Amino acid sequence: MTLAAGAQIGKYIVRRKLAEGGMAELYLCTAQGAEGFEKEVVIKQVRAFLASDPGFVEMFIAEARLASRLNHANVVQIFDFEKHEDTYYLAMEYVRGCTLWDLRKKCKEQREPMPPVLVAHIGVEVARGLHYAHRLQVNGEPLFLVHRDVTPHNVLLSFDGAVKLTDFGIAKAGNKLTSPGMLKGKFAYMSPEQSRGEHVDARTDVFALGIVLWEMLTGGRLFDGDSELAVLRAVQESAIAPPSRLNPEVPEELGAVVMKALRRDASERYQTAAEFERALAQCVMNHARSVDDTDVGAFLRRLFGGTPAQHLSAMVERTQQAAAEAVPAAPPVSEPGLREPTAVMPGAPRRRGASLEGARSQAAPSPDEDVHAPTHRLPRPGPVSGNPGVPVEASKPSGRGGEASSGRKGLWVGLGLAALVVLAGAGGLALSQKQAAPPAPYPVAGPSRTAQKPSAAPAATEPEAGQAAPPPVEPLPPGEPSPVPAAAEAAAKPSAPPKGRLIVKATPYATVLVNGNSLGEVQSRKVFPLAPGSYQLTLVHPKKTRTESITIVPDGTVTREFRALAP
Repeated sequence: MTLAAGAQIGKYIVRRKLAEGGMAELYLCTAQGAEGFEKEVVIKQVRAFLASDPGFVEMFIAEARLASRLNHANVVQIFDFEKHEDTYYLAMEYVRGCTLWDLRKKCKEQREPMPPVLVAHIGVEVARGLHYAHRLQVNGEPLFLVHRDVTPHNVLLSFDGAVKLTDFGIAKAGNKLTSPGMLKGKFAYMSPEQSRGEHVDARTDVFALGIVLWEMLTGGRLFDGDSELAVLRAVQESAIAPPSRLNPEVPEELGAVVMKALRRDASERYQTAAEFERALAQCVMNHARSVDDTDVGAFLRRLFGGTPAQHLSAMVERTQQAAAEAVPAAPPVSEPGLREPTAVMPGAPRRRGASLEGARSQAAPSPDEDVHAPTHRLPRPGPVSGNPGVPVEASKPSGRGGEASSGRKGLWVGLGLAALVVLAGAGGLALSQKQAAPPAPYPVAGPSRTAQKPSAAPAATEPEAGQAAPPPVEPLPPGEPSPVPAAAEAAAKPSAPPKGRLIVKATPYATVLVNGNSLGEVQSRKVFPLAPGSYQLTLVHPKKTRTESITIVPDGTVTREFRALAP
């Protein structure tokens, strides 16, 4: 349940909701004190359905105990931990800025790669915070704390230039490892030993930070796959290209430092985050032209237009206003061509402006009706005689007229049968020759006799008894083709040719445009099914754009390689 502005969580007043995840909700709150004192904090509250889970509550309390001991410039500080009603919450430092993931996304949107020296500087700050956590002691005893979830989402950047590491929710202290074989953390940022469920230590966080820096330098994903299992396999087996090979602007020295952090053998990596920090700091000193090259705040303000943003984007409230809830919403009216298909069959079309009661009374479409076309209702066929619902037959006048009528009855029956034969033949000929002509108003008349208004004279209505036998033919609306049986239409309709494939191999990544329409981003390799034909293919990267014409043939494959950072 989302808390509204003004609600209270312990001693904190909710200002707005920032975000929610699978395990907790984040709120921007204020702590109020005497003489108008206020302090902004972020409240991380356990979601209600997890508050009754003893295992999760125990993990959350363990996070609070560990994080409360951390007090460093590069770590988000924890101020408070309390229980509110039936759940728990943490009060944390509020960082006015964005995550490293948001920054990377913004760089791609504006096609401005991050300067390598600035990436190295951010790495220095994160490594410094990690080393502080790794060597944390309690009563003189080291905790051997390991973060285990170093990702771009957990690195916060402020508009003032601060770099802070957050979310020690799955951190491990000492040898209190989770059950053997259990994995905790995001698969794409795991070390090989972590992905195998083995013992982890400070070098695991070094490897994860190496992944983060590699991706910031190249703009692509290091370990990716179609499934979690494929990602884990990539972590353990896939080749890792040096960042300087994919991005010529990355100095060889910086690329070598990142590659050492990414050694799969933990004994060959930097053994502490402090070693990694010093190596990155040396690269910054050797390649920075001025202090402006390491000004994170200035880069963020320029990229985001100087608009302060929260470290997690503000979410739209999911609850509706009380006034809106009080008014029952009208049922949606589906328009022709805009209906939502179901697993059974499409719904019946509804005419624009028709009432709900009228729609309920309409008959369902026949199986061969084009349900996506506008519905044209024809007038319901009425009886030919003046008395609705009564079969048309000759009336029996009293007296001698009745005898004469009965005497002529056989003659009229014969004439009616003959008229039926003439009507059947002539009607079929007329339909075959005049299908394209606009149909006559209902009812359709035969070529030799026309339907007349009922009259009192028996002689005018009796011949129509012979015409009532054939079924009435409903005319089509103007401009519509004659109906074709579903089976014949399916047989006559040619089958669509099989699609071809476009394979794009992009290094490090590229946005794919086909005829000006974006098909998404490619990192490494991606397959796009396309209908046969000619297309204009455009591959876009901040450093390079390439456009060419391609032709897709049925069951064919077209492969294009794109190296955005190649000289």
